[in-house]
Amino acid sequence: MKCKWLIVLAASLACVPAHGQWIRLTGDPSRSALYLNIDRVWSYNLYEQSRWGAGLRLKRGEGSAAGLRQYDLWGGYSPHAQLFTGGVAAEWRHGPSTPYFAAGHTLGAAARATKSASFSNLASLSSFMAKRMNERSYVLAGYRHKVSGLTVDGAAMVYAGSRLYDGAGLLYRRDGDVPPREDGWEARLQVSGAGGLALQLQCGDVWPARNAFVRLLAEWEHEWRGEVLGGEVYAQGGIVTRGAPYTYLFDLGGTRGAPLFFERGLLTARPVEFTADLFGLASLRIELAKPLYSHWNGMFALGSRPVPFAGVTIAWGLLRGMDGDGMLLHEGLPLQAPHRGIVEPVAGVDGLLRWGAVDWGVAAAWRLTPPGAAYHREGTGENLAIVVTAKLTL
Repeated sequence: MKCKWLIVLAASLACVPAHGQWIRLTGDPSRSALYLNIDRVWSYNLYEQSRWGAGLRLKRGEGSAAGLRQYDLWGGYSPHAQLFTGGVAAEWRHGPSTPYFAAGHTLGAAARATKSASFSNLASLSSFMAKRMNERSYVLAGYRHKVSGLTVDGAAMVYAGSRLYDGAGLLYRRDGDVPPREDGWEARLQVSGAGGLALQLQCGDVWPARNAFVRLLAEWEHEWRGEVLGGEVYAQGGIVTRGAPYTYLFDLGGTRGAPLFFERGLLTARPVEFTADLFGLASLRIELAKPLYSHWNGMFALGSRPVPFAGVTIAWGLLRGMDGDGMLLHEGLPLQAPHRGIVEPVAGVDGLLRWGAVDWGVAAAWRLTPPGAAYHREGTGENLAIVVTAKLTL
């Protein structure tokens, strides 16, 4: 299965052009143009496994005084889960203001905390290992405004759907399972600036339990490049009201079992291993500013540009009402909080092999936990993760 993931991912990357994940199919970008969204061709998570589909974007009036009008249409199908998803979206950008609208039927990861990402940034694809998924039919409307270097984004959504999991595992309608209903609404206000700081405030209500919640999430990132060294630092923290629906708790589970290196997450933690309603996470990465050497063979599209790096990720979280081991039974789900902390040093080399548009390398991470913690693991094999690094060289 690991080999299959690498082959499929590499095939997807082979068709990504130098313009990120969008390919212009026809038209003039200054007037009206149609684009293909590479991110919608293939995606993966542990519930659906592979989802295949297509996404189209029509842009009109880009750069004109009338403003940009943008329309999206997408759809996909998972042969493993036997589920269709799809939707439509539109936004009208004029100066600093952008009203937008979306409607569709989709599957999304529950209790996620980290940023969403695209295949143009492989290392941040933590959603690749999403397992507990919600199915939703939704309508969303929002308004985005840029002022004084800040972007203020407000949106509201109503949805009807189901949880595709319970305490025993995943639920599939193809097997006759009846996923529990989860309908509700949510409102979101997000403020972000050029300094890498972002704040998000959410509130909402979920039926049939009529479980209202308020959630605050903050994150900061900074990247630097010097003559000898470069690197980045990332920090994130959040809090949600006690007893909030599981969907709106914070998932601190990692990507153990995946063959690829993912930033801003725990490489040695299993998916959904950790959950919290109050948490903090920080990561630091330092690398050489220039490769040790550079070699390229244009005939075979092969080369090598090794760049050593090292880093560390630290996470902590708690569940209010948990027992002394950091465990809590919530909505029929046994949850574990990293209440005594977890530290993960990592070291590796990017670019050992450059093949086409991808630099491949290798990295290793080590799990450090307090010996008395319920989630402490014994044995070298359980604490070590050896993964492949992959970076697009656009």
